[in-house]
Amino acid sequence: MDKSKEADYLRMAQENPMMLCSEVPMEVLEVTTHDQTEPTKFVRGFLERGYTGWVKQVFGPVPMSRTQIDNGVMALWLRASRLNTSHVLGRSDPDWDKSFFSDEDLFD
Repeated sequence: MDKSKEADYLRMAQENPMMLCSEVPMEVLEVTTHDQTEPTKFVRGFLERGYTGWVKQVFGPVPMSRTQIDNGVMALWLRASRLNTSHVLGRSDPDWDKSFFSDEDLFD
């Protein structure tokens, strides 16, 4: 991904915390797989901004610990990686119509 687009994508996550999985740019999903051991700095920032925005929209301004945020980011990173794999393989995914930054049902 072109580094100059990162700021735009970070802003997108912050301004659109309710976006659906199907609305996340494929370019962003592709970079989720660049590091197999943990999200890159950009991916972490994208997911954290969207996730904390989603929590605020759904639950209001609630305090969140660093651990809660990190757990949400990791769950969303796994979802994003799976969505990218589904896209690459041309198969459907049950999350395409779900809110991308939502962690509901990701800890089951």
